[in-house]
Amino acid sequence: MDNMIKLYASYKDTLEKKSMGFMMSEWDGKLLKYGELFESRMMDLSVNIPLEEALDNGWKILSSCFTPEETGIKSDLIKTFYHDAQHNPAEG
Repeated sequence: MDNMIKLYASYKDTLEKKSMGFMMSEWDGKLLKYGELFESRMMDLSVNIPLEEALDNGWKILSSCFTPEETGIKSDLIKTFYHDAQHNPAEG
């Protein structure tokens, strides 16, 4: 979960960068997609789900936005929890 929060913080930095008119990179685009999904599915006050479901949703969001290597998460956790975005999209 720590890396999910770090990526969310990077998303907030990217929003500021975008608002100041800086050129956006491919990485910035991934952060923008991730942040929007993370806010709507994890941080929205109307979202009231058990911890295990929240963690599963977090993994689905990660896999729909980043490759395993881009997450910064240890490989043993990636092997256990990372969802292949083609099979488990973060839609729903």
